[in-house]
Amino acid sequence: MKKLLALLALVVIALASSGLARSNGAWVIRMPGGRNVIEFVGQVNNTPTSSQQFGYLSRIEGLDAVFSSSPQNETTALFTFVTNATTDRVIVNGPLKVINRSGTTTIYFNSAPSNFSNPASFSQGTAVQVSSYRQQVILNTTTNSFVTVHMNEITETEPFTLNGHLYQLGYIGKSFRTAYSGQSNAPGVAPSGWFAGYAVGVD
Repeated sequence: MKKLLALLALVVIALASSGLARSNGAWVIRMPGGRNVIEFVGQVNNTPTSSQQFGYLSRIEGLDAVFSSSPQNETTALFTFVTNATTDRVIVNGPLKVINRSGTTTIYFNSAPSNFSNPASFSQGTAVQVSSYRQQVILNTTTNSFVTVHMNEITETEPFTLNGHLYQLGYIGKSFRTAYSGQSNAPGVAPSGWFAGYAVGVD
């Protein structure tokens, strides 16, 4: 009995160190400060006043499975995301264009294959996390490459079941900082750009 309790304690310690903690029957993916907890692959469609960013999560710390099978891409991703944002301000500084946006990011537990030719397919699942969102984009108009940084604060979470276990992606009030690197497309051509990046928890 003592050996079993000791083994269970080691399992709990290992899960906690991997970014998981038990709460209300679910394993909470805690998104600890300074840790790379989520990785993203996506595309964006912009207008002069708005931005819709969509894609899938290619890694979540604490989860072994984020794809249903191979190849590991948008068609097999178990988690997708959509950000809907409004452009608040644009500043031109030489060849750089600085864009500030605010809005909402929703992460979904996906229910069917997604396809970048159909942006709506990235919101077809169950919403498991919603966060408020503020973004700064720095676009190099010479090369059309861009980098972004944004702050998200979780406003809603919904537990989900994966491989027989109940999980929750973060908790209300938790913040994380996301950075993307990307390339813009020609003006007026969809998508407006492609990007990839990661999120780090903020204490």
